[in-house]
Amino acid sequence: MDLSELQFATWLVSSRSFQISMSAPDQAAAGAGSVKSVQKSIRVLLPYLDMVNHNSNDANAELHLIDPEKDEAWFSIRANRPIKAGKEITISYGSGVDSSIDLLLNYGFVPEDNKVDEMMIKKGGEGCIESLEGWSTTLEEDEKALEGENLGNMKNILKFRTKLKRAYS
Repeated sequence: MDLSELQFATWLVSSRSFQISMSAPDQAAAGAGSVKSVQKSIRVLLPYLDMVNHNSNDANAELHLIDPEKDEAWFSIRANRPIKAGKEITISYGSGVDSSIDLLLNYGFVPEDNKVDEMMIKKGGEGCIESLEGWSTTLEEDEKALEGENLGNMKNILKFRTKLKRAYS
């Protein structure tokens, strides 16, 4: 297996896994009779649960870890408010405050709409894009590419890129 195949396999697994936080014993701070824990973050593969659709702005359910202290811990999707029969069940992938760039890097998609992106479009500040230098395409090239057919998820990526580029033009 060459490096590019390994990178693709790693991305494939990480784009279908969920990051969860759980308490773990703090071995460094544990002394005689003391019980101290730290938050630990791990990524887990959850077959079928990774097929639940994402909603950045109004998810109606959440991923729930049941009995995290046991070796047989399991996961469920839990409604965070009443959901009418026939309505789509959605969760917010990531922390719930991930930008479209974070969602693309960690889960392989860009949502139609994401309220967090508005913060990225504002110029200045930590975590904001500083300039359009280094982009491999121009705004005009992205707009032309948006006219294509059968773009799939690439359409959302291009919409997001053009939105960023317009804000910085």
